Amino acid sequence: MAQTQERVTKTSKIPVRLGLIVICAGGFMDAYSYLLHDHVFANGQTGNVALLGIRLASGDLPGAARYLAPIVSFVLGIMLSKHVLARVHGGDRNRMMCSVAVFEACAFALVALLPEWTPGLLVTSAISFCAATSYENFRKFGTRSAYSSVFCSGNLRSLGETLYEGLVCGDSHELHRAARYAGLVVSFCVGAALCCLLIGLVGKYASLAMSALFLLSTRFVTPSEA
Repeated sequence: MAQTQERVTKTSKIPVRLGLIVICAGGFMDAYSYLLHDHVFANGQTGNVALLGIRLASGDLPGAARYLAPIVSFVLGIMLSKHVLARVHGGDRNRMMCSVAVFEACAFALVALLPEWTPGLLVTSAISFCAATSYENFRKFGTRSAYSSVFCSGNLRSLGETLYEGLVCGDSHELHRAARYAGLVVSFCVGAALCCLLIGLVGKYASLAMSALFLLSTRFVTPSEA
């Protein structure tokens, strides 16, 4: 259906600052789940899939469930994102980014308010769901540069590719893009470091900083794009 197809703007340029803020929140949420919830990384699911296989091979079904839950939550987050984008926002990714940022801000505020006895599996699954919605919807900066907002492997690959094009092939534009990818990786690291510091100060309430970052990100989806 025409109305459910993703709308493409002529020169939709997404500010690099938006990517830097969102990926900083991504580093923060990965560190948050690791430091406060059984050393589980909630963003990227490759490790969880590997650990799921290890637990199944050893016959540890309860242990397997610990890794299966965030995997399922991540997939559900992707599915719901696509549904809302098509059915609610008519394929308008800029409106969707604003909605996702507000959703993430509310979700991490709720995480801060959860009682201490809340099962860690529930929290890591919720963070995995939020990571999926961020990953699915914050995916580009500038006019043509793709990035990952919740983990760094793809960004490091892009950094290596653009550095090669810039340094070996002499493409100055690719060097400029390489600097941006390096900035994204550094911003992810800064988010993780900030999380560690804030957890030391305020414990689980550090998740409110993620809410603040996502609310800040809405400033960089301009009215003309939204």
